[in-house]
Amino acid sequence: MKKVSLLLCLALAGISATAQESGVSAEAGRKATFTRNGFWDNWFVGAGAGASVYFGPSDQHADFLDRMTVNPSVFVGKWFNPYLGVRFRGQGGKIHTFSGNQGQNMYSMTHVNATVDFMFNVTNYLGKYNENRFYNFIPTVGVGYDHRFENKFKHRGFNGPTFNASLLNTFRITDKLSAFAEVGGFIVERRFDRGPQGKTHWNGIATGTAGLILKVGKVGFEEAVLMDTDLLNDLNGQINKLRRENDDLRNRKPNCPPAVVCPEAPVQVAAPDTYIPNVVFFRLNSANIDNNQEVSIYNTAQFLKSNPDAKIKIIGYADKLTGTAEYNLKLSERRARNVAKVLTDKYKISSDRIKIEWKGSSEQPYKENAWNRVAIFFAQ
Repeated sequence: MKKVSLLLCLALAGISATAQESGVSAEAGRKATFTRNGFWDNWFVGAGAGASVYFGPSDQHADFLDRMTVNPSVFVGKWFNPYLGVRFRGQGGKIHTFSGNQGQNMYSMTHVNATVDFMFNVTNYLGKYNENRFYNFIPTVGVGYDHRFENKFKHRGFNGPTFNASLLNTFRITDKLSAFAEVGGFIVERRFDRGPQGKTHWNGIATGTAGLILKVGKVGFEEAVLMDTDLLNDLNGQINKLRRENDDLRNRKPNCPPAVVCPEAPVQVAAPDTYIPNVVFFRLNSANIDNNQEVSIYNTAQFLKSNPDAKIKIIGYADKLTGTAEYNLKLSERRARNVAKVLTDKYKISSDRIKIEWKGSSEQPYKENAWNRVAIFFAQ
């Protein structure tokens, strides 16, 4: 029993870091490490409409409502990790500028602005990343290029750079769809509204937009499992040492006095009831088997190959502090079936020798809540 307890402790110690299933993380984003996502993962598209207001030297004298114009916007972008992303945005429409001491002369013109914006999700950076969070606060900064078309007064269009910033607020509707409200703006050269002559000054256009964002491709990030290689090697060494000691005890011949001729004892094969239970641990909300947990499945497969008449039962569990009872029952079923699938597919163990059960969170084999995200092998 001491060796049984030691093996269980070694298995528990082998989990050197806790990670989450795709879409959540165990700690604040700035402290977490996330696995790389593919090129086509975590893209999004969005569209919205709002208002824009131009701020020039004479515009302050005009009525504010006269200065407001419709400002449609479309964009496409990608998140590189839970808090850093980029988007390509196009926006534009009519703008109104004014001249005269009282802002009595209004000029209407059409413009388009294309920008590259760098996005920073403050919520995921300071807090724990959660793809299903209702609200996210995302400042953006970027550069762009603006083009003004000629108006009826034949003012020549001006193409020039812009510098952009905004505060983007998103509100989750479904797994793929969110609403957004964004306020921001960009600065442009004064020649934007007065032609190419005269001194160059920078004026601004303030924008406010609301609309929808649709996520496309694979959604969500997975926190990396950071394993201590030296620790794993040491644990594997201790496990192999214990296995050799068990084999030596199982195959040892009886110690007879020298004067007595003893019959040669047959080699003893471990009976099923001497099987040491193996445990496969899972990450939160996951039924995927981590590489460092496959040693338990390997040991069980070797036991079954050495004992052709033995059978095994796999029972899946889920911890009771996360998820509903119904969800946990399905999760524990997936865990048990995935472990059984490795035995049959990888190690060629007949499915007739494997029985699976799942308990969800109705039973908790361990006092430590996180340890109950397991599938446990029992000899039959």
